[in-house]
Amino acid sequence: MLRWLSLPSLIAFSLLAREGVDLRAEQSSSASGRAAQTLVVDSLGRGVVTLDGPWQFHLGDDLRWADSTCDDSNWEQLRADEPWGVQGHEAYTGFAWYRLHIRLATLADQNLAILIPPVDDAYELYWNGMKIGSLGSLPPHAVWHVGHRQSFALPVSSIGESDGVLALRVWKAPLSSVDLSTGGGLNASPIIGDTSLIGTTVANGDFQSLLASLYGRAISYFFMLMAILSFFAWMRNRAQKLFLWFSIWLMSKVALYYLSSDRVIELISSATFLISLTVLYSIEDCSVFLLLLYLFNLEGNRRLIRWAWIVIAINASSACADGLLIEYWANAGIAMQWADAAFTAVFQLTELFVFVLIYRGLRRELDLPRKLVALMAFLVYLHGIVRVFSAEGRRFTHWTLYRKLGAPLFHIFGAGITSRQVLETTLILVVAYALSRFAIEQQKHEQAIETELKAAREVQRVMIPETAPEVPGYDIASVYQPAREVGGDFFQIIPLSDKSTLVILGDVSGKGMKAAMNVSLIIGTLRTLAEFESNPASILSGLNRRMIGRLQGGFVTALVFKVDPSGQCNLANAGHLEPFLNGKELKIEGSLPLGIVPDAQYEQQSFTMSDGDSLTIYTDGVLEACNEKRELYGFERMRILLASGPSAAYIAETARTFGQEDDITVLTIHRSSAGSPSRVAASNLEAT
Repeated sequence: MLRWLSLPSLIAFSLLAREGVDLRAEQSSSASGRAAQTLVVDSLGRGVVTLDGPWQFHLGDDLRWADSTCDDSNWEQLRADEPWGVQGHEAYTGFAWYRLHIRLATLADQNLAILIPPVDDAYELYWNGMKIGSLGSLPPHAVWHVGHRQSFALPVSSIGESDGVLALRVWKAPLSSVDLSTGGGLNASPIIGDTSLIGTTVANGDFQSLLASLYGRAISYFFMLMAILSFFAWMRNRAQKLFLWFSIWLMSKVALYYLSSDRVIELISSATFLISLTVLYSIEDCSVFLLLLYLFNLEGNRRLIRWAWIVIAINASSACADGLLIEYWANAGIAMQWADAAFTAVFQLTELFVFVLIYRGLRRELDLPRKLVALMAFLVYLHGIVRVFSAEGRRFTHWTLYRKLGAPLFHIFGAGITSRQVLETTLILVVAYALSRFAIEQQKHEQAIETELKAAREVQRVMIPETAPEVPGYDIASVYQPAREVGGDFFQIIPLSDKSTLVILGDVSGKGMKAAMNVSLIIGTLRTLAEFESNPASILSGLNRRMIGRLQGGFVTALVFKVDPSGQCNLANAGHLEPFLNGKELKIEGSLPLGIVPDAQYEQQSFTMSDGDSLTIYTDGVLEACNEKRELYGFERMRILLASGPSAAYIAETARTFGQEDDITVLTIHRSSAGSPSRVAASNLEAT
């Protein structure tokens, strides 16, 4: 079973457990006459013992060296608590063997196990020539893991003393840009002892490792939560790309944390680990570039944006190229190592682009929360790139900054707090402060918008008549249901001095506040034109000229009726839907909507309404009502509905129930010689 275990706790526990164990070294003479040591372990009992050695050591590879009868008297001797790189074999890569002669005194029914500490990089373990375990795979199909400990059962079945030879066949991968020349082989002494106690020792190491990582894990949870919230904020408003890059950056940091966790390292090879690490570093780099661009409001600088994407392309390309090298690193030669150094250098040079962004950003006038978030994100990122940069080429520079930056500054309840975690904690606090300020400002902004909408509703309430003037000979009913707080539909009923009446219905393209403001302009213009002109076609022509260039690319459809007490009706149409007379479409001349062509011509038509006739006019909000199946209400349903002569309120309610998508306005004009008061439905200005 693979386990992480902190070396200090392992050694301390081992020293305590050795109490009552008798160790002594015996000299045995080989055929060559050179003395070789045998480690004698008497009265092992239920304890554990550290196999300090010295171990016999030999460079190269020969499977016969696993045999207990192999003569290793001419081999050199190394300590097990340090790698071979610091014991005379600096920068050596490839195969090497360790051997240790042991005499064990075991109890009845006792099961023994051996705990192998981190080894660079892959190995096979033998007991008296029999393979009892391995970590990774050796060439020609080499697979190795980031260093961790592993325990194996030791097949010692006899009671009392028994001799044996432990043989460790090790393979060290070619040195990468971050490897030390002083590595290779064992990094600490193996431990042998009762299986249950080895398990307890491993569990104790797991607990210490978990305790040390608690604070880092808590930070990763906070980062994950902030990333999810930022992503959903971007989903709600895709224009706010700042939230997208912030989310990606945070998730890359969370992924980096879990990639380095014990469980993940146990499952993946070193090559997969390093490739994933390289890709995640590249994602972190690219996302922090874009994050700072948007935090500093630099996205409008086209030249800087172009350079940012060039740097991102170079960064990602060098990361991918380096990842391909790692995939074949087991057979790396000098040329591949130089290529690794070149790609790494290019990758790290692109990371310096962050200083350009910081320089340009801090010169801008920004609010304090935004500056604080940008500064802390930069410091967290800078800490990471300095730590990684200091690890590059350590076998030449011998820098120790890498380890110092990763070492705990202090401990809280046994959990070590590093400088990076201090910066990340500060970032979390700064983001919390920025979010609270943003929430307060957003609330104020929403209150301001609500105040503006309320004012707009009041203005529109004045413009859209709640009660229509009495029109002799006609019964006029209307319903107006905006899709939002304010809408783009309008109608006007304007009595003229000659006892006739202008009835005007229109629809402004778009919705919401923009459409409502255009409605205000149109109604004011209509009221002015009606004082000097009563001809429907002339009114539309005058309105069209005044709307050119004032609708911000929009347009207006409209119908203008002039009705007199005798039943005579004159009308002109500007691209609006045809009205229904007595449940049948009234064929009228079509023309362009208002606000498109300055010299558009509008034709006037006439017809007579007899006693009992009913005219229905409406906006496209009725036809465009859409149900859950995404079916439009459409012309066919409209024809069937109007065939029964429904009221304006019934038509509007039918469309609203079907699924209102746009503003709905319906007017019915009923010819009645007796005359009755015109009316407007009570649902005017009520948004659905």
